[in-house]
Amino acid sequence: MKHQKKLLTALLVLLLLVVTACSGGGAKVGKPSAASPSDRAGEEKVNLRIMWWGSQARHDATLKVIEKFQEKYPHIKISPEYMGNDGYFDKLATQIAGGNPPDLMQLGNNYPDYVSKDALMDLTPYMGQEINVESFDQNVIEAGAMDGKQYGISLGSNVLGLIYNKSLLEKAGIQPPKENMTWEELEAFGKDAVTKLDKGVYAFADQSFFPHYLNYFLRQQDKTFYRDGTVAFAAEDIENWFEMWKRFREAGIVPSSEAAASMSETSPDVSLLVQGKVLMSLVWSNQMSGFQNAMQDELGVSLLPAAQDEKRSGLWIQPSQFMTVSKQSKHPKEAAMFIDFMVNDLEATKILGNDRGIPGSEKVREMLIGEGSEIDKKIYEYFNLSAGIASSMDRELPNISEFDGQLNNAAMAVGFGTKSPAEAAADVVSAAEAAVNKAN
Repeated sequence: MKHQKKLLTALLVLLLLVVTACSGGGAKVGKPSAASPSDRAGEEKVNLRIMWWGSQARHDATLKVIEKFQEKYPHIKISPEYMGNDGYFDKLATQIAGGNPPDLMQLGNNYPDYVSKDALMDLTPYMGQEINVESFDQNVIEAGAMDGKQYGISLGSNVLGLIYNKSLLEKAGIQPPKENMTWEELEAFGKDAVTKLDKGVYAFADQSFFPHYLNYFLRQQDKTFYRDGTVAFAAEDIENWFEMWKRFREAGIVPSSEAAASMSETSPDVSLLVQGKVLMSLVWSNQMSGFQNAMQDELGVSLLPAAQDEKRSGLWIQPSQFMTVSKQSKHPKEAAMFIDFMVNDLEATKILGNDRGIPGSEKVREMLIGEGSEIDKKIYEYFNLSAGIASSMDRELPNISEFDGQLNNAAMAVGFGTKSPAEAAADVVSAAEAAVNKAN
C-alpha cells in the first residue's frame, strides 16, 4: 500500500514537470491576466457622427477617407451627414439646440460663434497626442484657437482668385486678364469681352452678394466688416459697391438678376462658369479643382482687381474650414484621432487634395505638389503669389451666416430694381450691426 502511494506521488511529480516544460519552463503558472485598458478601448465599439458641407466631389472624397479610417480602426464607425452650403448652418443649429449635435462638425471662420454658445470641445488635451501638429504652420494652428484654448483644426488655407475659361477666351480671341488690373480696367475688359463672346455668354458672374468679395473691396480702403468689436464700414462704401455692379448689369457684362438668382458660383454643380455662360468667376482657391473637374475647358486663374487709391492689399490668406468636436461628444479622443487622420495621413490627404484648402502640414504640401495635377500646380503657384502680397486677415464678423442672407437680399433687391443702391446699403449696415449686437 505504501509502495502504491509512493508510485502515485512520483507519477504526479513527473506529470507536473512535463506540464511545466511544455509551458516554457520559466513561465509562471497562474490565471490569465485581464486585458489592459488600451486593449479594452481598442475593442470597444465607438460610434461617431460627422457633418460637413460642400460639393459632390468633396462628399465623395470625404467618404473615401472615412472608409480608410474605419479600415485602420475597425472598432470606430463614423456615420456621415453632408449637404450643400444652403441650409447647413440652420440644420446644425437645430441639432445643437435639440441636444443632438454630431460629434465632428465642419465649421468656417464663424467657429467663435459656437465657442460663445459653449458648443465646442476644447481640444488642447489632445494636441501633440491624438492630434499631431509638428509640421503645421504656427499661424494655421493659432487660427483655430481662442483665449488659449484650441477649438478647431484647420483643414486648409485659402485665398480668393478670379478663375476664367481659358479655352473660351482663346476661342473668342480675347487676351487673358492682366495681373493687377484696376476695377476700372476690369470693367473695360468685361465690356470688350461681351462684344466677342457668343450671345447669352457674359464676362462675369454677378457676385454682388458674395460677402468675401465685398470684404476684399472694403479692405482695399483699409476697412472691413468687423474690427475692435464693432462694424468697420459705412453705408457709403456699400453703396459704391452696389453702384458698380449696377453699371455691370446695365452694360450687359453680367447676367440679369433673373438668370443669376437660380445659380451660384459657390458650387460647380450650379455654376454659370461650368455651364459656359460666363467667362470669369470669383472662387476660393480650394474650389478651383472642383470647377476644373466639372468641365472640359481649361481654366486659368488671375489676381483680383486692384484699387486706384488702395490703402492695403484686399487679399488675405484665410484658414478654410475647421474640423471641431462637439462639447457633448461621448468619444472626444476618437474624434480627435479622426481629425488627425484627415490632416496628417498621407493617403487620406492625397484623397482630399486641395478641396478644403492648402494643407497646413508642410509634409503634406510637399507630397501634394509632387503628385498634383496641372490644376493643383496652378493653385499652388497662385497661392504662393497671393501669399507674397496679402495683408493680415481680419476677424470674421460674428453671426456671419445671418449677415450673408441679408446681404444677398439687399443685392438682389438692387438687381431687380426694387431698392436703390443707397437703400440696400442701409439695409446691409443694419444687418451687420444686428449681427454684432447679437454677439455682445
